[in-house]
Amino acid sequence: MKAIVVTDPAAGTAGMKLVERPDPQTARLASLEGANYGDVVVQVHASGFTGDELSWPSTWIDRLGRDRTPSIPGHEVAGVVTAL
Repeated sequence: MKAIVVTDPAAGTAGMKLVERPDPQTARLASLEGANYGDVVVQVHASGFTGDELSWPSTWIDRLGRDRTPSIPGHEVAGVVTAL
């Protein structure tokens, strides 16, 4: 799948790149390794992000304080849930 990815919190939107990312339906998610309680897989039809989203802590760390870099911004999505 293609995704906009950011790797440096200080770079802002200049640090965004369109890259090929692995499909989320891998054995890693099937075994729940790397998944969090309540995570879902969404087939995204549209996504957007706000101007200050790159400054939100949740863009860079998860609820347990683990690093989420590289991050895929876009907390606002429209699509279909394909897996729980």
